[in-house]
Amino acid sequence: MTTLSFGSFLSRLCSRVETAFLPLVLCLFNTFGQHGRELITSEVALRLISMLTGERTMPGADLNLLNSFLDNLVIKVVPMENLNGCKLVEAGEYCERRNGRGVDLNRNWSVDWGKKEKDYDPYEENPGTGPFSEPETQIMRKLSQSFDPHVWVNVHSGMEALFMPYDHKNVTPDGLISHLMRSLLDDLNYHHCQNRCLVGSGGGSVGYLAHGTSTDYMHDIVKVPMAFTFEIYGDSSASSKDCFKMFNPVDEATFNRVIENWCAAFLMLFQTGPGWLDIARQATFNDLSKWVSIDANAVDRIEGSSKGGKLEGLDLGMQELRTYFRLFMLSSVLIMFMFCSRISKSKCRPSMSSIPI
Repeated sequence: MTTLSFGSFLSRLCSRVETAFLPLVLCLFNTFGQHGRELITSEVALRLISMLTGERTMPGADLNLLNSFLDNLVIKVVPMENLNGCKLVEAGEYCERRNGRGVDLNRNWSVDWGKKEKDYDPYEENPGTGPFSEPETQIMRKLSQSFDPHVWVNVHSGMEALFMPYDHKNVTPDGLISHLMRSLLDDLNYHHCQNRCLVGSGGGSVGYLAHGTSTDYMHDIVKVPMAFTFEIYGDSSASSKDCFKMFNPVDEATFNRVIENWCAAFLMLFQTGPGWLDIARQATFNDLSKWVSIDANAVDRIEGSSKGGKLEGLDLGMQELRTYFRLFMLSSVLIMFMFCSRISKSKCRPSMSSIPI
């Protein structure tokens, strides 16, 4: 059995404390093509990947600046989540949004799964036989477990909007992190949507509530600090029967404009994200669980709404107590370190009797 000296203990403790204050590597999880008919989203993903790998460049982009902020990023991209649905669209079923088994992948997640509104359309919103009944959502859940992202972006088309939680209710989350998400979306709206985009919660802005969505799951269960849904294109003048035109640009100029604009928006997110994350980390530093690997057993947990308020209040109180305790322990260790250092120096100092006269 190895005995840990006090000096070694202090060294390990200090390294852990210093790590807590080092700049974080920002992990971003971006998924495209969740609905089959929204082909433009995967086109943005492919262009973005080609830019990040250096195969293509964007006019006016500063490559040195791009490389400098990419050093602090880990980006995971799923360019086409719903492959079988996309194949159906390419075969001529232009209004198909579901997967090959007839399930809407953005209704198949566990948060508020299966609830049906008065205007529920089984063709559009079939949630499946149960949460995570579909292989696509199972894969995405496993990816979120292994990756533990700080930022989640689910990209859609059909309108121009920048959404944050929640989709299943007409509210946004409480606290500073909610204000940070809103501020980030306002910046993106100003620079890349010319303030045309709707900004706010999906449930409060889009005109209907959506249950069992991936963004709500990422926020509530995976505890991603910043979870978003981007709606990057929509033609409101298109006939409801012309789904391809409604969800995708049909001329080359618009196609290129949409792709270049939203690739630039993602680059802006990649560049400014670490700053937003640092503010979020400081705001939630008393809850360090987000900055380590998530508990894989927690991803199937659905929080009880009737107990939510009391549990949140209790959790907040416990977090503050843990913060005070950590500060007390840290100050105690630092005082002990200074005390031990003084003792060590005094032992090394020669005594007066040993000095020749």
